[in-house]
Amino acid sequence: MRRVIRLPLVAALMLALGTSALPAAAADHADGTIHRYGEVVDYPMVFPVVGTYYYWGSFWEPRSNDVHHAVDIMADKLTPVVAVAAGTIAYVNWSPTPGDPNPNPSRCCSVVVQHDDGWETWYIHLNNDNPGTDDGQGWGIAPGVAVGAHVAAGDLIGWVGDSGNAEETPPHLHMELLDPEDVLVDPFTALRASEGYQVCLVNRVGTIDTLLAGTGLLQRGASSKEVRQLQKFLVVFRREPGPVDGIFGPLTDGAVRSFQDVRGLTADGIVGSRTRGEIAVVQTLSDRSSVLGMTGRLLRKGLYGGDVRELQELLRVAGADPGPADGYYGSLTAAAVKAFQIAQKLDADGLVGDATRAGLMRALGLEPLVDCG
Repeated sequence: MRRVIRLPLVAALMLALGTSALPAAAADHADGTIHRYGEVVDYPMVFPVVGTYYYWGSFWEPRSNDVHHAVDIMADKLTPVVAVAAGTIAYVNWSPTPGDPNPNPSRCCSVVVQHDDGWETWYIHLNNDNPGTDDGQGWGIAPGVAVGAHVAAGDLIGWVGDSGNAEETPPHLHMELLDPEDVLVDPFTALRASEGYQVCLVNRVGTIDTLLAGTGLLQRGASSKEVRQLQKFLVVFRREPGPVDGIFGPLTDGAVRSFQDVRGLTADGIVGSRTRGEIAVVQTLSDRSSVLGMTGRLLRKGLYGGDVRELQELLRVAGADPGPADGYYGSLTAAAVKAFQIAQKLDADGLVGDATRAGLMRALGLEPLVDCG
């Protein structure tokens, strides 16, 4: 029988993770998804630069008065820039000259696309080298790109440049991604996927409030909304409960027993307080587990980010002490990572790559939630 680290039930788990509210810069959407500032997201998109580019930088790169909260895609001037998703042009800033009714030199030359699904992308530092300025190579905003125009994913919106406050830097595209509540998020995973790399993510459990609030026993023969949510949970956990129909039949019984076995419980097929507690643990951890998706950025000392905060929260549950879950990868977090790596018989280098992520998945019993696409 496979065993995992024995985790406390919900109250103790929430104590380990902390019960403070999420930061103000977080959105609770209609589908239950919560995005925090800087959270690494999986969002379907096409890559915003067409042709040769050299590398792209981190959302969390420091700036003089802030963090970057965008990615810089380094490419030659006049490399085509395209819309990552279908949407409507919401803003175009093309003239930083005196007398502009809406001057914003640091944003020139830029385009904002409001996606059809409510998300938004900003494309900044497009080329402003029209004849008579700078090197005169050409203009940076494509014909027809104007406020109110609709573009499809992959449509040309401009060309890479060094406009605005990038005049003294190599040419690049500065791209920001905002969710429907205007929360700035990290598009790392989305960009990796659009480059053609396999991306492995952890499925979120979602809303199972009726199941978790129940107090009676659920077992074979039961029929209710609780059973339906139980079946939904088991599907996400990669067990096979049969149709999600709210009827606790033999397939649901077998899926419950399989879940209980994986979580180190008595595999009797009966959902009581202990099994509900383990389901709550998995749900709570899954809500903090985007950091575990394989091919996430390499985490190391000195980095900031929502993925670092999630790492700190999960390390604490796994029995290591990373210090406060503040999103900064400092000395305490590095020491906690090394201690965890030693316990898992991994190279104790203090770096969180795929091997350490996989170790956390195993230690927390979350492997069934992983989905690679």
